[in-house]
Amino acid sequence: MATRLYLITNSKLTGKETKNDWERIVCKLSELPMDTTSYINAKYEIIKEYGSWSYEIELEREAQPFNVNFGGPFHIQPNLHSNIGIIYTIYKYRFLYEIYNFDLFESFRNDLYNIVKIIKGTEVIYLADDVCDKLSTYLECMAWENVPYEEIKQKMIQEFGQPVTDYSKLNFNKLNYKKITEFFLDDFSDLKLKDNIKTNL
Repeated sequence: MATRLYLITNSKLTGKETKNDWERIVCKLSELPMDTTSYINAKYEIIKEYGSWSYEIELEREAQPFNVNFGGPFHIQPNLHSNIGIIYTIYKYRFLYEIYNFDLFESFRNDLYNIVKIIKGTEVIYLADDVCDKLSTYLECMAWENVPYEEIKQKMIQEFGQPVTDYSKLNFNKLNYKKITEFFLDDFSDLKLKDNIKTNL
């Protein structure tokens, strides 16, 4: 299995949301200039997917009442839980270490920032699944179990030290899935500054 890229963010459900809130989020997501995804079929043809944003309420177990999944044919899809936001992507974890050199770096971060802002988050931490040393534990045993974002963040700082916050500092040649020694946090400070400048013009 490939190690997939996930993110967690400091957004969460208050328990007071209504159908109108979910529909408002879908409306805002639909306004984003995001392209739909494509895939290569068995004939090696590029097939473009079509569709729009929607939401689904998924019942949780025990005392956790539900979570809300926002989905569509897009490369980034957010889920909201009562203590944390979890963002699913179509990418492999290695993408994090390669993205800075890709042409889509800027558009990926803009899409991510806009989605996080819509669900009322302010920062993200990148995680991985599929037995990626340590990171999959934080995802599968904590985030997926609705452990609060700040609690996960502090535990990661205790284990790894302060997070990497500059994409250009990530070295793909040093990435070892069996021995993860760092984690990455993006607080979108540069994009927030651009937003503030636009607001004040």
